[in-house]
Amino acid sequence: MKAIEVTVSDLPRALAFYTAVLQFQVVSQDEGAGLVTARLRLGEETLILRDYGANGRSIPATLPSNDRSFQHIAIVVGDIAAAHAHLLRHDTRIVSAGIQRLPAWNFDAAGIRALYFRDPDGHFLELIQFPGNKGEPRWHRRGARLFRGIDHTAIVVANLKRSVRFYRDTLGLTITGESFNYGREQERLTRVAGSRVRITSFRGAKGPGIELLHYEAPGVARVLPGDVSPNDLSAWRIDLHTSRPGAAREAADPDGHALLVRQRPGNAGRSEYPLEALRQHWPRYLMEGAQLGIFMAVALFLALALEHPTSRLRKAIGMPLLRRFLFGLGIGITVVILIYSSWGRQSGAQFNPAVTLSMLHLQRIQPWDAFFYIIAQFIGGWLGVVLAAAPFREASAHKAVNYVVTAPGEQGTAAAFAAEFLISFILMATLRLVHHNDLTKPYLGYVAGFLLLVYITFEAPFSGMSLNPARSVASAIPARSWKAIWIYFAAPIPAMLLAVELFQ
Repeated sequence: MKAIEVTVSDLPRALAFYTAVLQFQVVSQDEGAGLVTARLRLGEETLILRDYGANGRSIPATLPSNDRSFQHIAIVVGDIAAAHAHLLRHDTRIVSAGIQRLPAWNFDAAGIRALYFRDPDGHFLELIQFPGNKGEPRWHRRGARLFRGIDHTAIVVANLKRSVRFYRDTLGLTITGESFNYGREQERLTRVAGSRVRITSFRGAKGPGIELLHYEAPGVARVLPGDVSPNDLSAWRIDLHTSRPGAAREAADPDGHALLVRQRPGNAGRSEYPLEALRQHWPRYLMEGAQLGIFMAVALFLALALEHPTSRLRKAIGMPLLRRFLFGLGIGITVVILIYSSWGRQSGAQFNPAVTLSMLHLQRIQPWDAFFYIIAQFIGGWLGVVLAAAPFREASAHKAVNYVVTAPGEQGTAAAFAAEFLISFILMATLRLVHHNDLTKPYLGYVAGFLLLVYITFEAPFSGMSLNPARSVASAIPARSWKAIWIYFAAPIPAMLLAVELFQ
């Protein structure tokens, strides 16, 4: 997204509010025939104020937050209590019943603190403060200003599936999050009684995101007429660049929200977007690599404890099935901890190239982010094995441990391939089904951990139980064992892609 535009009735008054109260900076002002604009920046985001002189319809003071014309920008703050006090000192009209903290049961939004308020023209605005495990990494930089930037613009939509198809398939934006918000906190935030809001978040390669707000209850209100003119104060416009061919210059989404969609120049992004991705998201790449590194280290330590001939546990537990169960239990617990950790919640806890490619197929991760995720996963997994094995080099190289390498069992490569394909498909299909259900979604990590426990216990004799190309390569490098390594690329990746295609 390049910018967000909004119509104001009195540009000097609006400039005073946005600069003095919200700490925006004026970049430029332009005057044309019947239109004066001011380009403002907050952090790295751009807001354009438009004053047509001849004002159109105003925004009713009683306009509800679930009206179909509703749109706001979410301004990230480092200390929402201080920002709230700052607004009150400037006699700002507050909409919410105080600062609201979304509850812990709301897995996708837990800990987010937010407050709705309105500018002098009645436009809705939001203060938002993310907990450490949510939001873009830049929102958590120390020493930043109180008002840090625009995270997203939010719009009310009447038909969520239709709008998702438009923003994802037509405009090519990436889905970055979903949540279902309801309860006392949501009602006090929006001042809409009985509100149950399903939220889908989108982002492009750069700029703020777009949030679709679908009010399942009490439904979408229709206070303002749908024929919004550019000089109406309810007129917003989202400026986008897209790589999709044939995009119209002036457009509107299915609910009539105005868009300015421009074709990205053919040579744009070849160096800009990978560098931008690195600059913005390098902490997440490190988290992805570190998570697979931890996974591999735990796997090696478990193998040393349960499989090395000199281990007391190995001598005490003679039954291979029981040892595999204990190994699987340790791995399952590790995966659950990683998924629900702060790192896991920030990066998405993919730590598997097959999962990352599946998310790319679903347009839930930007291409350059996917590229750097996969690089980090391969490097992180390898480092995890190497560093964990360093104090136990001889024991780690023993044939009973062999750096926890994955290899086909006695049944041969065909059986190993079939087993890897099957378990990869079942894993991804199950996780997609769990993700689709509001009641089961918070337990997705536990389901993943349980499936790994089952797979290691019963499937490992067939293929070594990989599911993960980076995991297999991480062991193969120090073990210098590349036997049938192709299986761990050729089975998990297409199996998971097939699963997400069937269970989108």
